[in-house]
Amino acid sequence: MAQIPERPLLRLDEPEPDKRQGGKSRFMSPRQFTLKQQRDSDTARQFQRLQDAFDQNRDPLQLRADPQGMAPERLLVFELTGDVNNFARAAARIPGLEFIGAEDLLEDEEDKNPVLYLLIPDARALREMLSLWRIWLDDKKLPSGFAPWRQLFVQLRAIRPWGPRDRVTPEDLSVIALEHADAQGRVRLEIELVFRNAGEAAEASARRAVEAVDGEIISSTRIVGAGYHALLVQVPQEELLRIIALGDAGLVAEETILHIRPQSIPQSTVFDVQEGVQVQTGAVPQGSPIASVFDAVPLAAHPLLIGRLTIEDIFNLEGLAVGPRMHGTAMASAALHGDLNTNDWPPLDRQIHFVNVMYAPGTPGSDERFPNRLPADLVHEAIVRMKNGQNPSAPDIIIVNISLGDRNKPFSSRMSGWARVLDYLAFRYGVLFIVSAGNQFGDLETANIGTVAFEALGAVDKAKTALRASGLSIMARRLLSPAESMNALTVGGLHGDAHPVPPQLPASIFDVWASTGLPNVSSALGPGYGGATKPDIVMQGGRHHVRLSPAGGGHRLTPLGIGAISFGGIRVAVPPAPPNMGATSRTIGTSVAAALTTGLAARAHEALEATYEDFLAISGSHRALLLKALLVHCAKWTGARDLIVEILGPADPKKHVRQKDNVRRYLGFGAIRAGMALNCAADRATLWAVGSLARDQGHVFSIPLPQAISGKAQPHEIAATVSWFAPPRIGAAKYRGARLKLLDPVDLQILGVAAAKDQPDVNQSHRGTVIHRRWTGVKAGVVNENGVLSLVVQREPDELDETIPYAVVATVEMPGIEEVYAEISVRVGIKPKVAVGT
Repeated sequence: MAQIPERPLLRLDEPEPDKRQGGKSRFMSPRQFTLKQQRDSDTARQFQRLQDAFDQNRDPLQLRADPQGMAPERLLVFELTGDVNNFARAAARIPGLEFIGAEDLLEDEEDKNPVLYLLIPDARALREMLSLWRIWLDDKKLPSGFAPWRQLFVQLRAIRPWGPRDRVTPEDLSVIALEHADAQGRVRLEIELVFRNAGEAAEASARRAVEAVDGEIISSTRIVGAGYHALLVQVPQEELLRIIALGDAGLVAEETILHIRPQSIPQSTVFDVQEGVQVQTGAVPQGSPIASVFDAVPLAAHPLLIGRLTIEDIFNLEGLAVGPRMHGTAMASAALHGDLNTNDWPPLDRQIHFVNVMYAPGTPGSDERFPNRLPADLVHEAIVRMKNGQNPSAPDIIIVNISLGDRNKPFSSRMSGWARVLDYLAFRYGVLFIVSAGNQFGDLETANIGTVAFEALGAVDKAKTALRASGLSIMARRLLSPAESMNALTVGGLHGDAHPVPPQLPASIFDVWASTGLPNVSSALGPGYGGATKPDIVMQGGRHHVRLSPAGGGHRLTPLGIGAISFGGIRVAVPPAPPNMGATSRTIGTSVAAALTTGLAARAHEALEATYEDFLAISGSHRALLLKALLVHCAKWTGARDLIVEILGPADPKKHVRQKDNVRRYLGFGAIRAGMALNCAADRATLWAVGSLARDQGHVFSIPLPQAISGKAQPHEIAATVSWFAPPRIGAAKYRGARLKLLDPVDLQILGVAAAKDQPDVNQSHRGTVIHRRWTGVKAGVVNENGVLSLVVQREPDELDETIPYAVVATVEMPGIEEVYAEISVRVGIKPKVAVGT
C-alpha cells in the first residue's frame, strides 16, 4: 500500500450551486456582402447554372458530369467570412441535407476567421436550397425557421464542390509524393470517407473505386461516436501518381472520399544499450492496474518488468515480434520506475496494464510497426474491450499512455481521425489519454553565421541562435497526430535529465539549450486544434544534443540520431543481448516524457487512494479528470519564457498576447513540478474537488485562506486549474461540445495578487479542455479570520442535455511561511488520514 504523504493534498468542501454569469461578447462582426455584391458574384453564377439545369428539366444526376458544379450526392463547400453557429440546425430542416462539419481556414487580409461548412445535398435538397437563395436574392423574407440561411448568404464568399485539392492537403501531398512502392509496385494509403448516416452505401462506393484502380482493401473501420469511417488500402504506383497530379479521375475524384492521407507510421526512437547494470527495483506490485500503456510488444521477462505488467495481446502480435522489443520495453520501464538514473520515485503499488498495438518485425533495420489496421481502429477496439461489455478485460483503467506519434501526419489545423477517436473514447469511457507531442528531427539552419563563427559564440548566444532558427522553421515542427486531441493531455519533452554532464563533448557536438529551460530541440511545437494550448505540459525528455555542419554560407544544427544518448537521456530498460538479462539504455524525446508523466499520474492516484478512504468511490471519469487537472496544475513556465520573448518577439510589449502565444508553442502551460502532484509543503497547500455541471450552471468553491499570509509584503501565489472531457460534436459548427470557464476571483486585489505574466493569455487558456490560471504578487494582502477566496467554475451555453464532469485543483502558497498548510488543513471538512510518524 502506498504511504500517506506527510502533507496530503486536501479535499475541498462541496461547492455552492450558482447560475451562469453572463459576459460581454468579444467576437467581431464578420464581413458581410450586400445583395448587389452577391448578385454580381461567382456564387450567383454557380446558383444560376443550377437554376438553368432545373429550368431545362435536365436529369439532376447529369449535373455530376460537371466536376465544378453543384449536383446531387455531392459534398459542397461553403466558404464564409465568419462563424454561423446555428446554421447546422437550419440545415437539418431541409430533408436530404447532412451537415458534415466545419473547420477553420487560414485567415486572409479581409477575413480573420473564415469557416468551412460541408454539406451533402440530394436533388430535392438542391431545389430547396436554390429556392432559399432566390427568395433572399429577391430581398424577400425567408420562410419561418430558415432565418439562419440569410446570415449564411450574406457571409458566403464562395460555394464549390469538395474536390481533389480538398481530399489531399498540401501537407499530406508533400508526404505522399515521397512514398516508395514496395517490391510489388504498390503503396499503402489511408482513405477517410465522408461520414454519412448511410455508411454502408458510402463504403461500397469507395470499395468499387479502389477496385477500379486495381487497388486492394486491407482493413476498414467505422466509429460512429468519432464520425470516423476509413479504409487502409494498397494501390499501384500509377494510381499514386494520379493522386499526386490532383486530376479529375481515380480515387482523388471519388465523391465518397473526404481525405486521402499517407499510411500511419510510428516514429522511431534511438537507444544506446548499456549492458550489465544492476538496478534496485523494490517489491513487485500487487494491485490491479489503473494505468495502461499502448505500445509495441515488450520484453515482459526483463528483470525490471517481470511481474509488473498485465499484458493484453488482442491483436495476436506476440508471435510476430521477433525483432528487438525496444520501444514498448522502454515505455513500460519509464512508467513503472521513472528515470533509472535517479530512483527517486516511490514504487507503484499497482501493475501497469500493457496492450500490444505494435510489433518488432525480424527484418534487419525495420522499426516497430502497426499491424494491418488503422491506429485509431486498434485503440478503439482495445478501449472497448477493456471498459465495455459483460466481461471487460481491465475495467479499472483510467489512464492510457500513447507514446506513438504518427510521423506522416503533422497537425495542420485539421483534426486527424485518430485524435477524434481519442476525444470520443475519453468522454465516453472517462479515460485520460496521455499522449506524446511527437518529435521533429529537422535541421535548424542559420544562413548568415558560418560554423567557425558559431563555435566562437558564447553559450548564451549559441542558444539564442538555435532558438531563432527554430522559430523560423516553426511550421515544420508541429505536433504529430494524435497529439492535437482535444481531451488528451499532450506532453512535450523538456531539455533535461539526470545523466552526468560529460567533461568535454566531441568536436562539432553541442548541447545548445543547456540550462535554458527550453524543450529539447526535437520536441514538437503547438498550438493545438482551435488554438488550444498544446503541448499541455513539458516533462523531462532528455538533453538532445546537435551536430554542427556547414550549410552554404551559414550552418545547420542537426539533432543527433545514432549516438545522441551517449551524452544524455532518460535511463530505461531495454531488451538485452543474451545472456545478459538486465540491460538498460538511455532514450530521448517526447515518448519517454509522456511515459514518465503516466507514471507520475499513477503515483498521484495511489497517494490520494492511500489518503482518502472513499477515493475509489469517486467515478473513474472524475478521477481521470482530477489527475489531468493535477498534472497541469503542477506546471509552470520556466526561465525560457524571457528567452523566447527576446528572440521570437514581438518586441513591442503591447503585443504581449502574441508573445505569450510564442511561449506556449514551446512550453504549453509549463514544465511539470512532480513533487506538487504528490504532496503539499508547510508553506503550500493544494486542494482538490470533482463535480458535474448541468446546462447554464455554475459552482462556487470556497478556498480557505490562511491568516498567516496577511500583511506580509513578500511573494505569494494563488493558482487554480479546471479540467473536463468535452464530447466531440461531429457534424456541428463547434467541435468542442462543452466549454467550461474559470472566472477571475473578485477579491484578488485585496489579497495583493494579479494575473501572473508568465502564463498563457486568459483567452488562450480557455480554448481547450483544461484551464490553468495563476495569480501572483509581492504586496501585502488582507486575510480576515476564516477568510475564503470564492472560485467560480461555470458551464458556457451549449446544446447538450447531459451533465459534464469536471475536476478543480487550487493552491495557496507563500514561500517561507510555514503555517500555510496547517491553517488551511484544519478548515477543510473531509480530513485526510494522518501519516504514520507525523
